[in-house]
Amino acid sequence: MAIVNPIGTGQIDRVEGSGASLVILIAMIILFGAAAYFTGRLYGKAGMIAIIAGFFVVLVGLLALGGISFS
Repeated sequence: MAIVNPIGTGQIDRVEGSGASLVILIAMIILFGAAAYFTGRLYGKAGMIAIIAGFFVVLVGLLALGGISFS
């Protein structure tokens, strides 16, 4: 019978999680920045504020659900 030893230490998961989270965060900043720019041009300051508020709602939601983790 074969003896199976666990090889994972949990360090790789944290490194991969933070790297992927950073990529997601940068992509969100770029996309929401473009949306804020064009919405701001169409609807003025109120449209830009709405998009920025939406960014923070999505960011807090992802942090709460574990979609983004920086630990």
